[in-house]
Amino acid sequence: MIKGLNRGSILDNLVLNKVQRDAAAYNDGPQLVFAGAGTGKTRVLTAKICFLLESGVPPSGIFAATFTNKAAKEMRSRVEEYLKRSCNGMWIGTFHSLCTRILRNESAAIGFRSSFSIYDTDDQLVLIKRILKKLEIDDRSASPRFILGRISRLKNNCITPRDAANAAVGYSEQELVNVYKSYQKALTDQDAMDFDDLIMMTVLLFKGVPEILQKYHNIFRYYLIDEFQDTNASQFDLIKMLAKKSGNIFAVGDDDQSIYSWRGAQVKNILSFEKEFDATRVFKLEQNYRSTKKILDFSNAVISENANRAPKELWSERLIGDTVAVTRYRDDRQEAQTVAVKVRRLIDNNTRGTDIAILFRTNAQSRSFEESFRRHKIPYVLVGGMSFYERMEIKDCLAFLRLLVNPRDSISFERIYNKPVRGLGEKAMEAITEKAAVLKLSLLETLLVVNTEEFGSRSRSGFSELKTVFELLFGMYKSKETFVEILKQALDLSGYWKSLKMEASVENESRMENIEELGNALAIWEKENPGRDLSAFLEEVALVSDVDSWEKKDLAVNMMTMHSAKGLEFRNVFLVGIEDGIIPSKQNFDSESSIEEERRLFYVGATRAIDTLECSYAERRLRFGQVQFETPSRFLEAIPPGLYQFNNESSVFDDERRIEQPRVQPMPAVLINKRSGKKTPVSYNEFDQRPAFPSCSQETVEFRIGQHVRHKVHGPGKILTISGFGEDMKLTVLFNNGQRLKMMAKFAAFE
Repeated sequence: MIKGLNRGSILDNLVLNKVQRDAAAYNDGPQLVFAGAGTGKTRVLTAKICFLLESGVPPSGIFAATFTNKAAKEMRSRVEEYLKRSCNGMWIGTFHSLCTRILRNESAAIGFRSSFSIYDTDDQLVLIKRILKKLEIDDRSASPRFILGRISRLKNNCITPRDAANAAVGYSEQELVNVYKSYQKALTDQDAMDFDDLIMMTVLLFKGVPEILQKYHNIFRYYLIDEFQDTNASQFDLIKMLAKKSGNIFAVGDDDQSIYSWRGAQVKNILSFEKEFDATRVFKLEQNYRSTKKILDFSNAVISENANRAPKELWSERLIGDTVAVTRYRDDRQEAQTVAVKVRRLIDNNTRGTDIAILFRTNAQSRSFEESFRRHKIPYVLVGGMSFYERMEIKDCLAFLRLLVNPRDSISFERIYNKPVRGLGEKAMEAITEKAAVLKLSLLETLLVVNTEEFGSRSRSGFSELKTVFELLFGMYKSKETFVEILKQALDLSGYWKSLKMEASVENESRMENIEELGNALAIWEKENPGRDLSAFLEEVALVSDVDSWEKKDLAVNMMTMHSAKGLEFRNVFLVGIEDGIIPSKQNFDSESSIEEERRLFYVGATRAIDTLECSYAERRLRFGQVQFETPSRFLEAIPPGLYQFNNESSVFDDERRIEQPRVQPMPAVLINKRSGKKTPVSYNEFDQRPAFPSCSQETVEFRIGQHVRHKVHGPGKILTISGFGEDMKLTVLFNNGQRLKMMAKFAAFE
């Protein structure tokens, strides 16, 4: 307990409900706050920080970890607004940015310079491809992206190359270890780390040098962790090591929104929190301030099917609202077309585009919606596409700047050494690489110390020109010229800007506009961060995420995946493509834990909605150029039809005229809960409707189109077509392994 604590002070000035206030004021050990969607998670975290600062805890004594830069900035600004003073010195940011800060402070202890580079996915793939080529591994048998994913999983569990080698079994695992070793050595040689290194290296640093861990124990007094359900094994290890001494940990999260296992997140971290931290006090935030009661009832029905979750149920005082709609369309084209018409109508009725979201399971689903929106002249923004900092010309500019901060960054050197073309091809690269190996220097360091006359006649001029460029740029960097001026000179001296101007095209005009925007970003950042080095700007850029770079635009409708939408909210939400094989993804059919995560993803999508929610699915969908029959998502089956209005649009062919009169089916039926066996009288649910065959009673039909089956040899699959009856019935089945087989029904022997 903090001595002299006045529990009423700052908390009296904040609008908090009883549970929020109790959680913010509690200070007797570890806390776990289950914060459901829209229940004021950020408000509680902010209140907790204000409470601690007002109680005498210095800003530097607070370690607050979030999962996006946007969340960290919002939290800091709210605290400063409430307290009417600066919070400089407080450690608040993403896990990656906080660990980067620690690693730069302690870089000597791990054999790195404090100016180390942070490689993004593109940089990593370039490095992996180079290693595969060197090790003579065919990248067709193991794609670079697949290998990078496996290395990432190892790092997320703090498994070093040595650990991996000790556990490797079989040829493929040993081959992976060899790539991992070479990859990690290449990173070290280039004074670089990837995203996963930032966490793993910090954990290894604390384990290997206890006195450094003790140093941070003495600095930090309280640990606040946002989105705890999204932590992976290495982040959990980090938190346990840091918070072990004081025990003052405030973890906030929602197991029902744990949707990132594919990048290492472990829902068990939040569910096992009480076992890891003794005497934990648990708080549950269940009052939702975002959605209507009807949307929450629908969402609660979805997530209640999950067995592996902490019991809780969201509720709202917003009792009035539209019933959730579930709409069936003929095909994916009709779905996209009709949704566009509905969006157009919303906008015409004075709804801002930014208040509307189209959410889908995968980015690939966006194409048909983009086409329909363009056809209806509806402005939209696609979140999760190529971000500003991923564009070619921006990465080129950043490569020049990265080399000034870290001359050992050979990935950046290879990116721009022949941009624009200056006669430096593969042979020139081979020549400078050989000299670098002899001198034991990086490529740029080698260029700066050798006499360019040593190179062949064809590359001599190009290397001489590049050497002059970097000698001048390093002079400007050391003399503290502005970052914008350094960038301008890099583009002018290298001829990069001139090459864009010489070839007049729409693409090049766009590239020049993007570069000018980068200059604006540099100028603003430098003005807002006086005295900070260029490396800090590059670090922020490297750690930016899709959501961080997303900005609301009043006129533009938002299109994004359900994963990208987490943490956001919109007045009108369309969840599209709600079909088995899409959500849940067919890759996850065989794993109950994966099915539960897919259900959580659907729940996350539904709880983004403030006022209206519409879910839709198509009977047919074009995949790989072929029409496939689809079935509604199994998640919809668990929702009592009394919680939504079912609209059948599949027989409407004039979408624009008929859309206002949805076809509702009010016939009675009985819903049976698959787990409990409980029967509930409900209105008619067409999800269970079976196709009617002529001269054959419904009761004798054993198979149906869209039915999921399992074969003892080929595994799980789905029936696409049925022809014939009785003894002559033939089935076309698409199996999860990609095989499409025709078989006689009587010999199929499905399990």
